[in-house]
Parts: sequence; C-alpha cells; structure tokens
Amino acid sequence: MSTKTDRFAETILTMSSPIILEHIREYGEEFGIVSIVKVEISKDRSYADIYVSAATNEAMLPKKLAPLADKLRHDIGKQVQTYKIPHIRFKRVKNKAVTRNVQDIINELSKKYGLHETP
Repeated sequence: MSTKTDRFAETILTMSSPIILEHIREYGEEFGIVSIVKVEISKDRSYADIYVSAATNEAMLPKKLAPLADKLRHDIGKQVQTYKIPHIRFKRVKNKAVTRNVQDIINELSKKYGLHETP
C-alpha cells in the first residue's frame, strides 16, 4: 500500500473510532471491551474495511455496526477531500492474538493498580 493510502486509512480510523464507540455504548455490556483494530483500504479505494474486536459476542459486532456505514462515509466525505470516498465495511479480526494481547494488557494494568481483573 502507498503512504497516501496508509495516511487515508489512519484518518478513517481516527474519524470513525469515537462514532463507533459511542454507537456501541448503546448496547451496554453486550460486547464488553470493544477495539477498533485497523482500517484497510482496497487498492482502487472503493472499500474501507474497519476491523473490530470485542471481548464477548464478537460475531454480532459487525452486524450491529453496519447501520453506521453510510453515516461514516458521509462524515468522511465532508472532512476529507479525495476523489473517491470508500464504502465502509465492518469485519472481525481474524487474528485472535491481537485481541488476547489487548486483554492481557488490561489485566496487567488492573493488577498493577488494584482494579478488577477481566476474564
């Protein structure tokens, strides 16, 4: 991927993270800890895949986020000047090591500061 595409992916990640996390907050504890892991943009910039991870019910997460896709695309189009605004798709992280690593860090910090440990 080019540097320009990488920067665009970072911009999408930065812009979409607060919106996604606010949307997930409506579901309470259904998903536990939710992470927006990365954004990948197709070579022709038609699609932006946002990879998400959750502590529980991870399979349902992309379905719950799907209604946000058009809103995110619209917001990106208003703030970023580019010839093509990609369609947003939400996907689960296939590499469980990434999700485990986040939970291990949280557990380590919980022990360090005397907080409750996550399962």
